[in-house]
Amino acid sequence: MAATQEPEIAEDGVQEVPLTIARPRLTQLIEQAREDDVVSAFTVRGRRRAYLVTPDFYERALAALDEQPGSASAS
Repeated sequence: MAATQEPEIAEDGVQEVPLTIARPRLTQLIEQAREDDVVSAFTVRGRRRAYLVTPDFYERALAALDEQPGSASAS
């Protein structure tokens, strides 16, 4: 029987979580994001496929993109 792969913190500080173990732990992962600002990357076969971030993180990322030179809303 194969061992269950546990979430690991990558060099960039993102918690990598195989999708197979993320499903039953989704509530826990959401609480980690909300309470501890943990960013998780859902992985499939070791490759990142999606990220779990807080709404605040997402809004700040959008704002940072808008502030970059050449962006549509930075005039």
